[in-house]
Amino acid sequence: MEHPVEGDLLLAVSGGVDSSAMADIIHQLYPTNKCRIGVAHVNFHLRGEDSNSDQEFVRNLAQRYGFEFFTADFDTLKYAKEHKLSVEIAARDLRYNWFRELSQKEGFDVLMTAHNADDNAETLLLNLVRGTGRQGLGAIRPLGQLDSRLFVFRPLLNITREEIEEYAKENNLKYCIDKTNAQNEYSRNKIRNQVMPLLKEINPSVIQTLNKDISRFRELNAEVDKLVAAKVESFLIKKEPSKSGIVEDIREKYLVFRASVEKLCSTGNAGFYLAELLRLHNIPLNEDELEQIAETLYTINDSTRVFSLKNNVATIERGELRLYSLPKEKFNSIEIPCPGCYAFGPFEIKVEAVSLGDSDLKSLLRKGSVLDADKVDFPLICRTMQEGDKFSPYGLKGSKSVVDFLNSRKVDLLFKNIIPVVTKKDGSIVCLPSLEIDDRFKVTSQSQNLLIISIQISR
Repeated sequence: MEHPVEGDLLLAVSGGVDSSAMADIIHQLYPTNKCRIGVAHVNFHLRGEDSNSDQEFVRNLAQRYGFEFFTADFDTLKYAKEHKLSVEIAARDLRYNWFRELSQKEGFDVLMTAHNADDNAETLLLNLVRGTGRQGLGAIRPLGQLDSRLFVFRPLLNITREEIEEYAKENNLKYCIDKTNAQNEYSRNKIRNQVMPLLKEINPSVIQTLNKDISRFRELNAEVDKLVAAKVESFLIKKEPSKSGIVEDIREKYLVFRASVEKLCSTGNAGFYLAELLRLHNIPLNEDELEQIAETLYTINDSTRVFSLKNNVATIERGELRLYSLPKEKFNSIEIPCPGCYAFGPFEIKVEAVSLGDSDLKSLLRKGSVLDADKVDFPLICRTMQEGDKFSPYGLKGSKSVVDFLNSRKVDLLFKNIIPVVTKKDGSIVCLPSLEIDDRFKVTSQSQNLLIISIQISR
């Protein structure tokens, strides 16, 4: 057995027959003087003393083979409850998050897991039952990448559980038996213990058959990837190179993509291409959310829609589908007592006091919002927009709502909740930094002292 990625190996070992067999095979094929090998074991504390016994078993196994040993303990039930996850998903999240952290800290390059052909077939059935796109038909990938430097390799994926158990018997391997595998509390166990025996009555080689189907699905996906890549690219609305400013800077940080609703709908398969757009941008797919957005694309008029996804927000506005990755936290108001630099959410607010006599007004205007300093009293307040906010944009004698002003500048709907607003202590708006000033604070021929308020967004 050869792995397709060079580097130091980290073996995910639970102590069951699959991972114990994998550790034995790696011990035979990869001498520790040729590459570094570590064993990672997670104690989820779901099975009382059995969980602790498994932990000690794996510790001794690693020592016997001369492998480095790493272990972590998690309160899985508490994590599942806090994050509103099933125990299965919670355990998976905890396990892989720790594998990433451990590999980064210790310098491992390849994570090996003991998924087998039975696991692969079960995953395909689970994906079909729960609802899946075409990628889900590929089930478990033999080789993947968890982050920019950590690869995951599953060397037993084409070997059945029966063959692994036979290997363990022939080589007198000891391993732990998880009694909960016989229980049907979890979805995978129901597939394994109840569905698979029925399918084997129809086709005794159902595991092998489903794995062949998975291979065909992967081949099909590879060809479809080639066909749809150019099509999906044509839906995207590119950034206009000539445009610059704070709104474009915010887009650069938070906007994942903009796509033409008209072009998506013209295909007649907006749901399919929407799924492809999300997949290409590594956005987790939820079938219900996907269907809801796709249906809305065909029915929406000039109004806007907002969809809250797991880690992103999507909007349909101005004929575009836009996807954002926005900060979850609200920005607390800050006080600006005098000129200086101040942090406000992802922004840096810079307030400078200058003399007009020593400066060129045109060059100052390129730096930010320029105000008559003698009309502005400190302290100032920086906050986000509030309902009912009004001001008098430069050159306008009457008032205008901030919302209407931002709409006239075609500012993205979601940015209205994060764009800074600078006010006086009494709440009257002084400016939207680097966007517009209130006409009452404009520079006139009588102005001598200036205040420049500018913002930059952290990258």
